[in-house]
Amino acid sequence: MNRRTTVAVAALLSAALTATPALAKSKPKKPKPLKGTWSFTDTTPDPTPDAGSDNSVHCHGKLPAAPSDVNAATLKVSRPGTLTVNGNSVGDWAIEVRDPKGNSLAGDDSNPPAQESVSVDLKKGTWTVFYCNLTGAPTATAAYTFVFR
Repeated sequence: MNRRTTVAVAALLSAALTATPALAKSKPKKPKPLKGTWSFTDTTPDPTPDAGSDNSVHCHGKLPAAPSDVNAATLKVSRPGTLTVNGNSVGDWAIEVRDPKGNSLAGDDSNPPAQESVSVDLKKGTWTVFYCNLTGAPTATAAYTFVFR
């Protein structure tokens, strides 16, 4: 090899050895948290879930929903994290987080009526938040934050 070739090969080897550890140390960045609000309408208050007051089944009342009711919101996440939902309503409402099969994972119904809040660890997938009117005003909102792990 001539001198130019030897210097070029040495420079390439040096660059490769220096760059490899830097590439190996980089971790994929965690996505920014998801944040937003949902609006809910429940014109058919149903106090029957209060009798069984289990935090995970508050939105399983006996009255059917009205056609105008919107008491479910979905959230699709691409990796595990923690979902926190804080309700804002007038009167007695309840909140639940359910898996794709409809099983309750977490819920809250504050008595006396107060602002409901729930926090639950979730895996990748699509989850549903139910916010239902037990004996309150017909509309409510909920703010949510999903922080990826």
